[in-house]
Amino acid sequence: MLLEGAAEHSYDADAKKFNFSSKPLKATHNRDAGLLIKSFYAKNRMLADTEDDAFLVEITS
Repeated sequence: MLLEGAAEHSYDADAKKFNFSSKPLKATHNRDAGLLIKSFYAKNRMLADTEDDAFLVEITS
């Protein structure tokens, strides 16, 4: 099983303690990124918390 982000050892036996990275960013950059992803979700009709609107992502190379 693969977990996103900083997995805890209690969920993933292979996870190392403090094995994550973080970096502060400007509030304006955070806001702008949030607005971009909000727009993406709206344009692509990606709804939150609705099982009836599930989708799959296929990764190709």
